[in-house]
Amino acid sequence: MRGGQAGQLTGGEEIPESDILDFSVSLNPLGSPFRYERSGLDMVAILEKAVRKLEQYPDNRYLELRSAASSFIGSGAGPDNIVPGNGSCELFRLVLESVAEEGDMVIVPMPCAAEYYRTCEALGAVPHKIRLHEMLHLPKRTLEKAKVIFFSNPNNPTGELVSRDRIREFALRCAEQGTLLVVDESFIELSDPSQSVADLAANNDHLLVTRSIVNAFSLPGIRFSYAVTSVPMASRLNAARLSWNIGAVTEEIAGAVLGMEGGANSDYLVRSRNFIREERQYISDRLSSLYGFNPLKSSANFILVNMEEHFMDSERFTKCFASRGILVRECSDFFEGQKHFIRISVRSRDDFEKLISRLDEVYAESSREEAREKLEETLEQGPERIAATRGTCGYYPCHFLGQDCTFCFCPFYACNDERTGGKWIDSATGGKVWSCEHCTLLHQPQVAEKILDVLMEDGDTDENIRKAWAEVVMPLL
Repeated sequence: MRGGQAGQLTGGEEIPESDILDFSVSLNPLGSPFRYERSGLDMVAILEKAVRKLEQYPDNRYLELRSAASSFIGSGAGPDNIVPGNGSCELFRLVLESVAEEGDMVIVPMPCAAEYYRTCEALGAVPHKIRLHEMLHLPKRTLEKAKVIFFSNPNNPTGELVSRDRIREFALRCAEQGTLLVVDESFIELSDPSQSVADLAANNDHLLVTRSIVNAFSLPGIRFSYAVTSVPMASRLNAARLSWNIGAVTEEIAGAVLGMEGGANSDYLVRSRNFIREERQYISDRLSSLYGFNPLKSSANFILVNMEEHFMDSERFTKCFASRGILVRECSDFFEGQKHFIRISVRSRDDFEKLISRLDEVYAESSREEAREKLEETLEQGPERIAATRGTCGYYPCHFLGQDCTFCFCPFYACNDERTGGKWIDSATGGKVWSCEHCTLLHQPQVAEKILDVLMEDGDTDENIRKAWAEVVMPLL
């Protein structure tokens, strides 16, 4: 989508892009350094320089770009340790093409980004998933069998950061068995760059670190990542990579942001980390106070939230918010189809409060949808099933097993008619929600019987619901 255009979200609604809040992407919440006054970057001058190169082939050695990347890393790495890539996926593919053969075992963490095992499968390698907390404790016999091990630090989507010392120890064990350890540090600049092992990779033939400017500098439109590894390994990969894989505009912009004074400790990145740390804590505390949300501890610019105890699964939750122009990352693809997790990126406090303010609205819609689904399911099973259900639940048909009574699964929810006994109450999110707690109309057997008779008539369910309200409930009010 481009600025000024509308984005089509769930349900077909057209929402202007300017009104969309995207919590699904894990970019620097401060925006790119070109918007940061003290970055010292001049976009106009950078683009003018790039334009002058458009009619030339790039220098396939990318000497200036590799020099900027090595300077950004700091002591321990030089230009000859750098492999430029058109995004991290290209680097992952390049590594496996150069190191692994068809049928070789490649270990990937669980959970992890799908790109790791998709790349393995595309090249004929066999991905072997290992739980994240078990990765650094792999036995010698497993390391012997593995050709390559992928490890992200901090992990995506959990945000867990492993210390430099622990990874260094694991890297030594991998080297002893001749196994290449690939550490993906795509989010390290927004977490804690002091825990990076990029400098260690420069002198280790069995350690390779990947970095990206996309997340740290909020530049998803600039596809540039780079690998840091030993000179022999870098030479091997640079000889194997596609020629001219980085274009002139990308080369100039990437070189400029990596060349900012201070590198990973530039004023821009230090301020970014401070902002993320403060707002991440606020988001975690706020979510922890709401029923069914369990935010996991994170050291990154995003938070993984366990919704296993929530009455909505992750897929339904994200779809409801998407229809309202708020995008949250649904994480079932990280967890082998389990719909228990969402990932929320750190944004401004005002943006997060807008997300929270929509919870009541989403819950009310979900309750209406679930009421209809359960009602239709019960009606399809016929009178015998209805009688049996009514016999096991004194509140049938408006209450169902596992419901939160604040959001009554009533076919008329939310009627907004206080004559029923229902009323608007304060919710935990700070808004108002319609509560049916004091409505007893549908708890009366005679009333429930009449309503069921109307609902079971042939015809559209919505029409029957309106008819039941008009012919059965309204006379009682």
